[in-house]
Amino acid sequence: MLYLDARSLVCLAVGILVVAYVLRDLIVLLATQYFSPLKALRSPPSQSFLFGNLREMYQQENTGLLFDWEDTYGHTYAYRGFLGGYRLITTDLAAITHILAHPERFQKPDFVRENLAAMGAGSESVLTTEGDVHTRQRRILAPAFTATHIRTLHPIFWDKAAELLERWTHLANDRKGLYLSIDVLSWLSKATLDAIGLAGFGYQFNALAGKNDELADAYHLIFSTARKLALRTILETWIPLLRRFRPQSEAMDRARAHLTRIGVELIEERKLIMAVEMGKDGPYQNLPEYPRQTRPRDLLSVLAVQSNMASFASQRMTTPEVLCQISTFLIAGYETTASALTWCLYALAHDHAAQHRLRAALQAIPRDSPTLDDDVAKLEHLDWVVREALRLHAPVTWTMRVAMEVDDVPVDNPFTDRWGAVCNSVRVNKGDIITVPIQAINKSKRIWGEDAHSFRPERWRNPPESIKNGLWSNMLTFLGGSRGCIGYRFALAEMKIFLYTLVRNFEFSTEKGVVIEKVFNIVARPIVRPAIPTAAAPANTRPTTTSAPSSNMMPLLIRPVEAFSYIGNAADSPDGKHGEMRFV
Repeated sequence: MLYLDARSLVCLAVGILVVAYVLRDLIVLLATQYFSPLKALRSPPSQSFLFGNLREMYQQENTGLLFDWEDTYGHTYAYRGFLGGYRLITTDLAAITHILAHPERFQKPDFVRENLAAMGAGSESVLTTEGDVHTRQRRILAPAFTATHIRTLHPIFWDKAAELLERWTHLANDRKGLYLSIDVLSWLSKATLDAIGLAGFGYQFNALAGKNDELADAYHLIFSTARKLALRTILETWIPLLRRFRPQSEAMDRARAHLTRIGVELIEERKLIMAVEMGKDGPYQNLPEYPRQTRPRDLLSVLAVQSNMASFASQRMTTPEVLCQISTFLIAGYETTASALTWCLYALAHDHAAQHRLRAALQAIPRDSPTLDDDVAKLEHLDWVVREALRLHAPVTWTMRVAMEVDDVPVDNPFTDRWGAVCNSVRVNKGDIITVPIQAINKSKRIWGEDAHSFRPERWRNPPESIKNGLWSNMLTFLGGSRGCIGYRFALAEMKIFLYTLVRNFEFSTEKGVVIEKVFNIVARPIVRPAIPTAAAPANTRPTTTSAPSSNMMPLLIRPVEAFSYIGNAADSPDGKHGEMRFV
């Protein structure tokens, strides 16, 4: 009997050790949360033991949640995350600057990096690496994103903007000046996918032409599947054993294999071209000359040259690393720019006075101007509109960091904790999670005034003197510090060229009765909520369908600018009274 008891104890001990090993990350998380000094901060009540306030957070763009919390709990407080853990959230600019300026102390949490990797970026992407690896990758990537090189990509942006304009014009031709309803998100997504394919790695998606592409299909399959498994990805972060049981369908395997195959082919093509230019040594000695004027100017070409000319292997990127950057170009250069342009047109569609002022400024620049690129880049009013749209509608509404060590985060505005003590800094322990509320800071009335939530491009004539944060234009849209968006010049150039082309030639209006909200998954996407038809709907318009389920789309009304000559005063408020709507 004693022997059986001893054996049982041994089995029990082994079982406990096995379970502890399997759940080690989860146990560390629970211990970190239990001893976290963030528990001393004031916080809103938790809505769920498992998810805390996370469900509320994902709706905060539509509910104004963070502004309500700031009014109640101050600039610096905590909210509840996974398994009720306390997470720091602050709109204090001194705290934000400290966090972003010390990437070695505050890194992306593992669950964020795992989610980005699963969505296609890969584990060796500049989006997911940290420390010395990230610094090395940024240094190698930097030449591809200089202002000088981005300028060489402008012809691609102009071509795709012109192709989109042509297709919209064709659709509008039979409307005789009446409004046409189109999903601008869908069209802009196709255009920016084509643009990043060519500008990023010389690949023809031909999405605007309506052609199916295996690479695009593979990317969309991986991206959409990863979004559905977001909760599972979070659980896998804390319980690594679950990663062994990931659902890997044959379609997903084929998609990843296709991405890898196309990526390797693109990389090898760039290596061959570079070898020809550098002397045709080794296996490349019999290759024909590659005309200098037809060299690819895409980002991958610059990356391949910069990486392979390095003297030391530690200064180069491996093929798996470069493959991850290709996927990153897709995620960052396609999803975010399409979202930003969509929300910019949405803002202009709601403010016709601002839209008409912008159009007048754009039409003052002839399309055949020999200095068109410079004229558009330096056009003040266009710059104001882009800044204001990116302030109000940042594609990424918040980001997260995890403390890698104990630290005291300074604040400009002292705050009161839950015990009534006044604090001049926030103590964080290793493992504490911090949320950087990008959109809440961009729309803070404390910084931007009482009209902070309004679209007013003219505010940039005299911006607030107190704004001293962010990589670009004193905003957090592109973040700041060494983790700031490396491709912000690419995005701005593409946005301005598309806006010049589209707003110069089309008027944009909103559809009556259509309710647009934001959903957040990597980027802030528009979603159509079913609306109740009103009796006041114009008699000569077809009401928008209200029974359809919510979906990512942005229906706007467009009509060619030249239609004003026979439709009426261009300053009329477009409410559907000039003609029926047709959805495309």
